[in-house]
Amino acid sequence: MKIIVLPLFRLSSGHHKAAEAVIEHISMVCPEANIQTVDILSYCHESLESVVSKMYMQWISKKPESYSKFYKSFIYTPDGRRSNQMPLHVWDKYFEFRLARLIEKERPDYIICTHSYPSKLLNHLKRQQKITVPVINVYTDFFVSDVWGKRGIDYHFVPHLEAKKWLIRLGVSASRIYVTGIPIHPSFATGHARTKHRSILIAGGNSGLGQLEKLLQHLNERKLSYTYKVLCGHNEKLRTQIELLKNPRIKALPYMSSREEMNRFYEEASAIITKPGGITVSEVLEKELPVFISGALPGQEEFNADYLKKRELIYELTDDLPIEQQITAIIDSDIERGKWKKRLHQYSLEKEQNLTTTLLSIFGKNSSSVPL
Repeated sequence: MKIIVLPLFRLSSGHHKAAEAVIEHISMVCPEANIQTVDILSYCHESLESVVSKMYMQWISKKPESYSKFYKSFIYTPDGRRSNQMPLHVWDKYFEFRLARLIEKERPDYIICTHSYPSKLLNHLKRQQKITVPVINVYTDFFVSDVWGKRGIDYHFVPHLEAKKWLIRLGVSASRIYVTGIPIHPSFATGHARTKHRSILIAGGNSGLGQLEKLLQHLNERKLSYTYKVLCGHNEKLRTQIELLKNPRIKALPYMSSREEMNRFYEEASAIITKPGGITVSEVLEKELPVFISGALPGQEEFNADYLKKRELIYELTDDLPIEQQITAIIDSDIERGKWKKRLHQYSLEKEQNLTTTLLSIFGKNSSSVPL
């Protein structure tokens, strides 16, 4: 069985983490599967990918209000009014042509999209009957943007029941939608066991974006009872800033490629402060680790935060009280933790089946034409 997985960009992102998670689940189901990951931008024009990704990072970093307005106008409208009328631009035609040629050359048995743009292109190709290979959308946020292909796509792995109902209203058959949750790597798929460690993880430093500097300054000005471990990733500037604080309660953690090591830090933490990215939040919710957010990047993280706050699955830090006071009010209270775990359990019950079972089910439906 041959499978092509389509994230977007080469830089590390939630789309790539989702792709890696799906690939691992497929490997568990079909160890002999031939799986190829393709970034359509790099495939079509290698230098174009670096230019576009750089422009994207600069846009959300330097002009977040502008990007937020653009996203809300052209990428996601909560009522879905644009979902079935997403226009095809001149560049879409070019990428669509190159994608069709890739499929013709590789002849995959399945295509899996972890980013909305390849899904949009494939949706158009499918509706024009230019390709017949089954396509699976794997959603990586807590909402479904207008860009994702919908009615032409064969299968949809959605984050929650609300997303399934939303797709049904847009004309997608319920039989093609599976509530699997946002995919996480099997390494993180075990519950969190409370330890004697008194530490709080802080994530989101890899890109250098967000409000980390303000957050760290706030923490440094107060006496702390917890140790705050900051995941700096490749951000050497942030790591240096933390070391200059010389605060024994605030520690910088370098980039870690090992999921086992990351899982250990999850296990040792009492809570996490992070941005509302779909993959990271899904990982820590799977670990039953309380999530606190301090700001959100413009675009998808804003809508993720809206959904998660509505379900009371995360806590938003404010400026009117000391940060540690806000955190300990939750994690040191058995009553508050019990309420949060009840809400988390209710959310988890929406999953109809896990990702591995869903993949087995889909591959089984097509087993007459696909060798397992």
